[in-house]
Amino acid sequence: MSAGNKSADEAVSDALLEKLRTHAAKPQEAGDALRTIAAKIHARVTSSDRRIRERTLEKLWRKNSGAMESFIMALENCKDYVANCSIINILHECISPRVSKGKSKEKTSKNKSISKISSRMAVIQLINLGITQVLVKLLINLQHADTITSEVLTQDILWILSQVAQRDQKFVSKMKLLNSIKVFHSLLKQHYNNSKTLLSLLLIIKTLAKNSFSLQTLVKDGITSTLEKTFVSVGYTPHLKLKTLLECFKHLTTNKLCCNKFVKIGMVYLLMRIFERWERFDGQIRLKICNYALNTLQHLCVIRAGRKAIKSNNGLQLLYRFCMNCPEDKAYDCLLSRICGIINQCLEKRELPVPEMSPARFVLPEANVRANSAESGSDIDSQANSIASTGRLYSDLDSGDDEESHDSRNMMDNAIHLGDEVDESKFFAGVFTSQRSEEDLVGYHTFFKELGSLRSQLHVAGLSNVKLVDLCLAEDDWMSCQFTKNAKASIKDFSKFNGATKDRLANNTHDLKILRDVSTNVTDRQAYCAVASKVRSIIGFVKVAYPDLIGGDGLGKAEPLNAKDRKVCRAKLLTCVERGLHAVATIQEVVYDLDALANVASRRTPSDDRLLGNWDEKRIVGKQTSTDARQLQFESRFESGNLRKAIQIGPREYDLILTPDVNSASRHQWFYFEVSGMEADVPYTFNIINCEKANSQFNFGMKPILFSVMEAQCGRPGWVRTGVDICYYRNCYQRPARGKTYLTTSFTVTFPHTHDVCYLAYHFPYTYSRLITNIWKWTRSVSAANVYFHAETLCETLNGNENPVLTITSPDSQTNPIQVRIPFSLKVHPGESNASWVMHGTMEALLSDSQYASSLRDDYVFKIIPMLNIEGVVNGW
Repeated sequence: MSAGNKSADEAVSDALLEKLRTHAAKPQEAGDALRTIAAKIHARVTSSDRRIRERTLEKLWRKNSGAMESFIMALENCKDYVANCSIINILHECISPRVSKGKSKEKTSKNKSISKISSRMAVIQLINLGITQVLVKLLINLQHADTITSEVLTQDILWILSQVAQRDQKFVSKMKLLNSIKVFHSLLKQHYNNSKTLLSLLLIIKTLAKNSFSLQTLVKDGITSTLEKTFVSVGYTPHLKLKTLLECFKHLTTNKLCCNKFVKIGMVYLLMRIFERWERFDGQIRLKICNYALNTLQHLCVIRAGRKAIKSNNGLQLLYRFCMNCPEDKAYDCLLSRICGIINQCLEKRELPVPEMSPARFVLPEANVRANSAESGSDIDSQANSIASTGRLYSDLDSGDDEESHDSRNMMDNAIHLGDEVDESKFFAGVFTSQRSEEDLVGYHTFFKELGSLRSQLHVAGLSNVKLVDLCLAEDDWMSCQFTKNAKASIKDFSKFNGATKDRLANNTHDLKILRDVSTNVTDRQAYCAVASKVRSIIGFVKVAYPDLIGGDGLGKAEPLNAKDRKVCRAKLLTCVERGLHAVATIQEVVYDLDALANVASRRTPSDDRLLGNWDEKRIVGKQTSTDARQLQFESRFESGNLRKAIQIGPREYDLILTPDVNSASRHQWFYFEVSGMEADVPYTFNIINCEKANSQFNFGMKPILFSVMEAQCGRPGWVRTGVDICYYRNCYQRPARGKTYLTTSFTVTFPHTHDVCYLAYHFPYTYSRLITNIWKWTRSVSAANVYFHAETLCETLNGNENPVLTITSPDSQTNPIQVRIPFSLKVHPGESNASWVMHGTMEALLSDSQYASSLRDDYVFKIIPMLNIEGVVNGW
């Protein structure tokens, strides 16, 4: 097209838009003129001449053209259905323009890409201009008209709204303000068998179902019965309507009331028919249809009636048959995992073969509840209630039964109170306080001993003129001192006390009771055993783990991630399902039972004379001549060990159950245990069957770690990544307190030596005894001339273990006084041992002789709390 023709074409478009703008403001006066202009613009955007069509659309898409504003204004004010039809059709072309086939594939693809971007921007522009409210109001008005034109207009409006709803983030809020949520349900009732409007209505219903408020409104309005009729009308032919309908089901069934209604109207039967004829589906549409159907069934498993309906409709057998015939395509792996989860959820509940409460428990002391603890308790209760309120919605991965969970929680509470005879809520309410008293703040000065006495600290801080009622500020009786109001007000600024004083402690010392009797002349191994023997544990330890004794670390080289074998994981999933469905006869021999071995009354105390040690090297020498390796031996009664039970279920396969966190029936992730009596170069499979997290790093290449005592004797001490056929999947064992099922971590290990003693762990262990032994080593090795290092007890845990706080800085001198330094606090929760290794490296760096570390010590006083959850670390969590 020549430049002249292009200009003429644009002039025509400009003239039409100008007239439209003029008449849109007063449509009642314009009458036929508005209808004529709208028809002419519509003719241009649907012209058979590609150039005219594209140039007109480009003009309409421009924000500065004002075309969209004029269209919306006309729709808002005009009562002429014919004119509105033309305008709606124009907007339809703007949102979804026709793309002509080019001479080449590249040109066609380019045209499609440009068109797609422009149409997306057109939708956003219309949303910003308020098209949603205008179309909904027009739609409501059309419900009172009964003409062919109004019916056609309704179809077109619904199509545009279906596109707008998917991009308008405030769509549900606008529908709520317009009180029009039920309008779409009413339309679905009328058009559930109308192929021209059904898809648009389902797309809108899907958007509404994603919001909890509109979802509840639709369910109370009886949308479940309408959807049942829609399902019957749509049938099982694989197409977009069926996929969208099932996607609506997925979102609607996150509501428990909807789940109950779905079960009552027999929706489960209709859903199961999909898996009777799934082979007839083809391509990606089959994958999506099955996926949304399984999502819906997962949500129905939340309630007891849903699980019963699935079983009564032959659901377990149909789903199992689907598993057996599932294509090998990777895309179907997620479907297989979902199906196994559904089957395990519907099977008869199987409890773990261990008592509900862990043997790792101790009696909590009486609560010292503060005056403001009631308020704190209320906050805790409200937080718990807010968390519980989210239980109405269930994710695709997790499901539970509120009725059963409530009963289980009551049983759990009773067990806790019977076991401890203390109200835990009152106990912990005393811990959470909103304020500290001035007396509490005064006590903190003992953790700044490098700054001298409280009197010196007050003096350095510029508070030397503070009058104290009692000037007996000696270290031994500072708590008995009474302060005036001025003194108390000054102490509120205690965090600024970072000055120097003449009262200095000796450099590189400790005040830890656990290290008082450890000689400075013993070896590192002897020191570790001495420390470990004084650690208070709930379950009596019988040994020191060999890797912890020798300070076993990683080999210091990169190791490859696990390459997941999909076929193996599928086989393990199916085996798990088969055991639940068909009760396959397997070996069930308990080879290790911590509950039977543990003697809680004999927990260790610092006054015990028994010295823990390790005899793994002698055990290896004694077993090398033995030929009996039919059964593995297990042990976990050492620090951070947490294997509770081992059950042999095959010639070389074992189900393992982990010990939960202290005073708890849950929290299973960490594992650390000893294995012995193995054969070399033979695969052994371990299934940890009481994992709780919905997903795991074992699904993404992580491997367990292995330590071999024989390898250490050969000069290769260290933890190595091990294991093949690593899988993480949901099993059929019921979680008592949540109405859900546990998950399994399964891996296969080939041991390098026969009759070795090996240790398996989730990650490199870092025990409490290792921390204390490292403190002992640092006080001996760090140069007092260059580093001020001091360790003292911050507090004691509920079981009586010391929690150390470390001070690292440069020694005080006239050229570099401590008073000009800035206190810097570090602390870490070592629930994951890798955090403790990071802290270990940090302390090694700060205590080093490097210039960088020296400059940091010159500028800062580091206060480090290296371990908080000491009881968890000691007792294996």
